[in-house]
Amino acid sequence: MVPGGRVAVRRSSEHRLEESSIKLRIALRAAHIGVWDWSIDTNEMNYSPRAREIYGFTPDEAVTFEKVRDATHPDDLIRTSALARLALDPDIRSREPYQYRLRKADTGEERWVMAHGEAIFEESDGKTRAVRYLGTIEDITDRKATELALQESELRQRLALEAARMAVWELDLAMDALTTSPELNRIYGLPLDSQPTLDELRALYMPGERERLQEIGRAALAQGRTNFEAEYRIRRPNGTIVWLLLRAEVISDRDGRMDRVIGVVMDVDDRKRSEESQKLLMRELTHRVKNSLSVIQSIATQSFRGGRADPAALATFRGRLVALAEANEVLLNQDWTGFGLHDLVDRIIEPYRDPHERIAVSGPNLEMPQRLNVPLALILHELCTNASKYGALSSVAGKVEIGWHRLDDNTLRIHWAEHGGPPISTAPAKGFGLKLICDVLAVEIGEVKLTAEGAGVTCDMKLRF
Repeated sequence: MVPGGRVAVRRSSEHRLEESSIKLRIALRAAHIGVWDWSIDTNEMNYSPRAREIYGFTPDEAVTFEKVRDATHPDDLIRTSALARLALDPDIRSREPYQYRLRKADTGEERWVMAHGEAIFEESDGKTRAVRYLGTIEDITDRKATELALQESELRQRLALEAARMAVWELDLAMDALTTSPELNRIYGLPLDSQPTLDELRALYMPGERERLQEIGRAALAQGRTNFEAEYRIRRPNGTIVWLLLRAEVISDRDGRMDRVIGVVMDVDDRKRSEESQKLLMRELTHRVKNSLSVIQSIATQSFRGGRADPAALATFRGRLVALAEANEVLLNQDWTGFGLHDLVDRIIEPYRDPHERIAVSGPNLEMPQRLNVPLALILHELCTNASKYGALSSVAGKVEIGWHRLDDNTLRIHWAEHGGPPISTAPAKGFGLKLICDVLAVEIGEVKLTAEGAGVTCDMKLRF
């Protein structure tokens, strides 16, 4: 080797070592990671500026083992001490990182940290022992808060699902693979530890249910929705038929292709059976109400036969009972929660229709509150009866128009107009029917304006919700 060669090599090595140290320091600063060095023999602790900042030590104070120990959270001290002993044991030499809490020496603030450490061992007198323990420390309080929040959220979700007896499932569309759970198995009546395939679950569907669910899903996607809900029936392996509620959300990949379907399944059999029982009871009630109205009709007929009552008045009375029965039937079809306006109008005017289609109806089948059912049915019945006796429906050329539209979110306008009927020279006498409309039922529905001029009667109603 030429003179000075060894010096050049040594200088080159020192330069590379210095460069490597600089790179390490830059990386540690960028990652906000501190470095510590514990000399086992002297019990001296050497902490970098960032490590001191994490612990709340001042830049100049001497860091001792006791200070580090006292800063460690009491609930974590036993565990961290045990992990340190494993790292310093020459037979184990653990390098396992550990997380723990500390209380900053300057403020007392509680922080979460992550420590990595590795011991350096030496041979002395035939024994191997740790002489130094070096490592890094990182403040992970924010990350830990996020993890804890996620754990709490998942716990709340799990408790909510368990309370509602729901099961979460996930379907991989590309693989046609289903992720199940013990709760899903319970709902389907399968062993809790089983791993059913999608086809095995589909085999439990009642006939036609799979096709119906697929159609509901396709309809939702066609409308631009990524979620849908449906109730369906299955037959469990023990033969029991139960109703389930399915809610699903379609997840797409970055390219917009449908990738997964995530959803929940819930056993709603008790609710469905309760609803069916209520419907049965309501139908029985409606049947009895209709029978009662028939009895009232019979009593009226028997009481006023033999000329003891005006036949026309008796017929009018019967017609009103029929209107009440029809109104009752419309409510039944909506489970007594409300009624469709178009449905009610069609039922009331049905007896007055003829092949010439002289009654024109226009307007959407709006959902109406239950309380408006009977008043509106009686008003329409009285208008139809009057038109058939004296107005447009008493003439071959006469016609009736019934239409409605919303004036605002809380008001609906219904308009009745007669055309081509017998000329009306004076306002009709305010008999029972007109009094019923103007004086009694108007109070129930909102506002009624009845006029009779020219070729027929017009009636404007404003229904307030």
